[in-house]
Amino acid sequence: MREIKLRGGAGMKTTFALASLILPCLAGQAWADSDDCFVCGLPIGKVAYFWEDKVAGGKKPVCGNCSELTTVCYLCGLPVKKDFTELSDGRIFCARDVKSAVLDDAVAQQIGRDVKDALIRLFSRFITFPETNVTVALADRVNLQELFKIAGNEFTCPNVWGYYQPKTNDHQLVHDIRLMSGLPLTSLKATCAHEYTHAWMHVNVPPQRLKGLSDDAREGFCELVSYLLMESQNEANQLGVITSNNYTRGHIQLYLQAERRFGFNEVVEWVQYGEDDRLMKDDLTRVRQVILPGRTNAAATVVSFPSAELPPAPKTLILKGIKWSKTRPMAIINDRTFEAHETSLVHVGKTNVTVRCLNISEDSVVIQVVGSGEQQTLKLRTP
Repeated sequence: MREIKLRGGAGMKTTFALASLILPCLAGQAWADSDDCFVCGLPIGKVAYFWEDKVAGGKKPVCGNCSELTTVCYLCGLPVKKDFTELSDGRIFCARDVKSAVLDDAVAQQIGRDVKDALIRLFSRFITFPETNVTVALADRVNLQELFKIAGNEFTCPNVWGYYQPKTNDHQLVHDIRLMSGLPLTSLKATCAHEYTHAWMHVNVPPQRLKGLSDDAREGFCELVSYLLMESQNEANQLGVITSNNYTRGHIQLYLQAERRFGFNEVVEWVQYGEDDRLMKDDLTRVRQVILPGRTNAAATVVSFPSAELPPAPKTLILKGIKWSKTRPMAIINDRTFEAHETSLVHVGKTNVTVRCLNISEDSVVIQVVGSGEQQTLKLRTP
């Protein structure tokens, strides 16, 4: 008899007895007596443990000795025996995955600048992110966890990946962002976008409204901005990370539905002035119920919108209009207004695509759907 043992986590083992004439196969991977252990490289023998590789995917065969190792890679979840990197907070990285981990503070600061610029480009018509007085630095896991014990701090991140705190220095507001060291590049970018959104909320959401929003509503909006940035950069794996975690207890899904149905601008307005402290799963149209500050007195004005469904977005990209100017032409594509060389999300059917406007002429535009690599020309439809 030969055996395969599954490792689904520490201390979890399931044993299957297989007839010696049957070639064992698990998740599309075959195992033979001659196979080598993924960790130590030695022949496995008659008992194999299969460990899930959380970075590369699939399951890797591991011998019994290596399966008992207490050193496990923080990123891929596989046991490691040699040539690994251990951080001061006790996390371990295998030789393969440490190459993708961001461990240098200068690199993290540059990533922070790149994320800020990308956010400004993507959301320029909706919200204004702080461009100055922002500090971005790495922190290890122990330091981040310690920040959670200080009363009054503003901090957040899925699985304690990041932290935001507003500080006053010489009567000037400073936005302090800390990101956990050792995260892969895409995770670090997504977390940085999340924390930048907290900075925007601190400045642009009225204090009473910010305090009244539920934790899930605040974190969900930050996750929405992070999701839309990752979507614009075609980071499919990170989109899955954001939507599959339970950090906002489902609020990220509600925000995505609201953004698809009503548009990002109305979601932003709800965050700033909405009546409710959270999105209502059973009545998502309440995202359009907002309380705007009165212009001439302190009384608030309640603005209600019809709850009828919005008309569906066009199923294809359509050039709806051009505002022609030799110095600053503008084009309307589906539900978005573009200037030349501008990139934005556009509603197409029930989803969004990221479009870059390359050129605008008097009766047509040249665009590129980001990620496709192909250019196309949209022309004004004649009556």
